[in-house]
Amino acid sequence: MKKNAVIAITNQKGGVGKSTFTVLLASLLHYRMGRRVLVADCDYPQWSIHDQRKRELELMDRTDYYKLMMMRQWKTCGQKIWPVVACKATEAVETVERFLAQDPTPFDYVLFDLPGTAATAGVLRLVSALEYLFIPMKADKFVMESTITFACMVAETFVPDLHAATRGVHLFWSMIDGRERTGLYDQYGDVLESFSLPVMQTRIPLRSRFNKELIAGGGPVYRSTLYPADKAFVSESRLDALAQEICSVIESR
Repeated sequence: MKKNAVIAITNQKGGVGKSTFTVLLASLLHYRMGRRVLVADCDYPQWSIHDQRKRELELMDRTDYYKLMMMRQWKTCGQKIWPVVACKATEAVETVERFLAQDPTPFDYVLFDLPGTAATAGVLRLVSALEYLFIPMKADKFVMESTITFACMVAETFVPDLHAATRGVHLFWSMIDGRERTGLYDQYGDVLESFSLPVMQTRIPLRSRFNKELIAGGGPVYRSTLYPADKAFVSESRLDALAQEICSVIESR
């Protein structure tokens, strides 16, 4: 996987949207920004991304609205739908390497969706194979304690290890509630700085539409594996800024 940027949007605390961000960013990078993307869904046994793809393909098969949308998308960007492979963490690296070996066209990004706990067999080995980890966090005491513990473990264990692929850990704020006092984020920022954990500039606001999948009647696209999210939603939710910042981190290496 040396020719690809191997990354994950991950956290070892549930409820921060790691799988949701993986889908949204994969579709934005692939369909709108011209990067060829492969997603490895390692969150066994639920495999939520893989299952969403199956639901969407079934919906498209019986809905002319989405068939027409797919035809227009192909004419616009010339990209087939990004592939997703489902596997356990213990076999993820080998599964992805076999997939890449069978496709002569190189992928720009390989995104892994990791299980929700580092205690799952194979997760730490998989983390060591990732070049960059982008960790969503929200201003919640339990989430922040778990996030800092996980981020420090990766930064202190894998980044200095010459045998690991890991080059960096980057945290970003998600689920920003406009009613929350800004001083709280400044306090957390001081804590993160004390641990030398880099925080990205982009902050993602709290939006219920992050979890909305395609509906039978058609309408705006939000979270989808087949199509990029609605342009106005992408801009308003700052997903475009996040994708650009991630590309900047990786492609400036």
